[in-house]
Amino acid sequence: MRPLNATLAAAGLALVVPLGLLLCGCADPGGLRVTGPAESPVAGTLPVEVVAGPGQPPVRRPASFVIGGSVRLAGLRWLSWGGPRAEATGEVSGDWCAPACGEKPYPARVVFAGLVRQDRFSYYGRAEVRAEGVPPEQHRELRNLRLYVPRH
Repeated sequence: MRPLNATLAAAGLALVVPLGLLLCGCADPGGLRVTGPAESPVAGTLPVEVVAGPGQPPVRRPASFVIGGSVRLAGLRWLSWGGPRAEATGEVSGDWCAPACGEKPYPARVVFAGLVRQDRFSYYGRAEVRAEGVPPEQHRELRNLRLYVPRH
């Protein structure tokens, strides 16, 4: 039994030593050097923001937001953010529905989409607002809203 154990131990040692040399022998004594340009991050991995207009700060998951100066969103609760689409529930009001919603805003579902990549950030470029109880002719105005995208 002893000769078999000695043979197995010698065989194991014969495998481990070359493997150790292989793993240790590939390191450069000067350290790891990386050359060439860095890879660009994938569009989906960039932070996503939205901007109300020129001169306004970019925001993420805003609680309230104004689109085009006339569509006001409030009480936004975001169900998703940062992907190709951001979805929220909240309320909508504004000049487009005056005088009907001047006193009481409409419950709404909001979708931001149309990601536009700029340097280190992506911005939503389009919005759709679906408001409960809004007359059809006014509701069409909320279907394809353009969001401001800053130029870098």
